[in-house]
Amino acid sequence: MSFKSYVRWCLLRSVQIYLLDSTLREGEQSPGVSFSPEQRTEIALALDDFGVEFIEVGHPAVSDDVLEGIRLISEQGLKANLLAHSRALRRDIDLILDLNVDWVGIFFCLSNSCLQRRFNITLDQALGRIENAILYAKDHGLRVRFTPEDTTRTEWRNLERALNLARELKVDRVSIADTTGSAHPFYFYELTERVVGFGIPTNVHCHNDLGLALANAVMGIEAGATVVDATINGIGERVGIVDLAQISTILYYHYGLRHYKLERLYEMSQMLQEITGIRMQKNYPITGENAFVHKAGLHVSAVVKDPAFYEFLPAELFGRERSIYLDKYAGRDSIRFYLERMGIRDEKITRKLLSIVKSSQGAFTPERLLEEARRMGGVE
Repeated sequence: MSFKSYVRWCLLRSVQIYLLDSTLREGEQSPGVSFSPEQRTEIALALDDFGVEFIEVGHPAVSDDVLEGIRLISEQGLKANLLAHSRALRRDIDLILDLNVDWVGIFFCLSNSCLQRRFNITLDQALGRIENAILYAKDHGLRVRFTPEDTTRTEWRNLERALNLARELKVDRVSIADTTGSAHPFYFYELTERVVGFGIPTNVHCHNDLGLALANAVMGIEAGATVVDATINGIGERVGIVDLAQISTILYYHYGLRHYKLERLYEMSQMLQEITGIRMQKNYPITGENAFVHKAGLHVSAVVKDPAFYEFLPAELFGRERSIYLDKYAGRDSIRFYLERMGIRDEKITRKLLSIVKSSQGAFTPERLLEEARRMGGVE
C-alpha cells in the first residue's frame, strides 16, 4: 500500500458511516410481500433497537395501510431518522406532511431514455418538476434526500445538471441508485467519487441483480458515501438490495463501527422470514443456518482449539451457537465435541462411534449419536 493510499485508508476510517434500512419500502416491493400496519411497526421497533440511523418507512401514496403503518411508527418515539418515499409531486409530499416524519426521499429518473420514452418531457422540464418538489418540501420543514433513479445508467451531463441544482437548493442528501444492479464495482467507485465531489452528503442504493450489491456498497463507502441502504435479508424489488446483516458486519469488522447490536441480526432475519414467508438459503452469510456449522474433520480439529481458525468472527457475537455436522467427513474431534457435552471421555467409544458415523448414509444427528453412546454403555 502506498503512503497516499494509507493516508486515505486512515482518513476514511475516521468518517462516520450510517445505515438506512429500507425493508418497509424497498423490501415490501418483493413479490408476495405485503406488511400490515402492525407488522410495519414490529419491524421498525426491531430496526431501531438494532441501531440503524435511518428507517425508510414507506411510500404513503401507495395505499391506506402503508399510510397508517407510517403513522403508527411515527408515534413510537424511535431514535432513528424516519424517511418517507415520494415522487416529485406535491400531492405525495402533502401526505407526508400529515405524518410525524422529518425526511422525504424524492426520486426522478433523468436518463435520456426515461425522459423521452417514459415521461415524454425534456431535461429542463424534469429539472423544473424536481426543483418545485424540493422547494415545496423544504418550505414545509422537511429534510430532503434526492435520488436520480437509475443513476448508474444516466448520462453524466444530465446528472451533473441535477447535482448542481441539488447543491443550489441545499438538498440534505443525494442518493446514487444502481437501479438494475448492473454496475461494475470500479465504475460505481468512480461515479460515487464524482458525485461526492459536489459536496452533498451521499447515499448508495445498490440492487443485487448481478450479485454485486454488497461489493458496490463497499466501493461506495471507499469513494466517500456516508449512508448505505440495506434491508433485512436483502429483500426488495426483483432479487433485492444489500443485506443488513452483511453490511453491518462489514462495518464492524473492516471499519471498526461497533454500535450495532449484531446479536439481534439472526432474530430479525427469522422474524422477517415468518412475516414474509421468504426463506433464506441455508448457506446465506451471517444469518443462514449453516453460517456457523463446521463439517470437515480437519476443520473441526482446529475449531475446537480456537474457533478463529475458521470463523472470522465468533458465533456468539451474533447471538448464535456453532455446531458440528456429522457424516462421513467427521473426525475424532467431531465425535468428542458432542461426547464431552454428554460428560463422556472414553476413547474406545469415540473410535467405535466414528466408525459408525463414517459408514452411515447421510447425516448423523447428535441425538442418534447419544443413542449409540447409550447403547455402548457410555451414558446412564
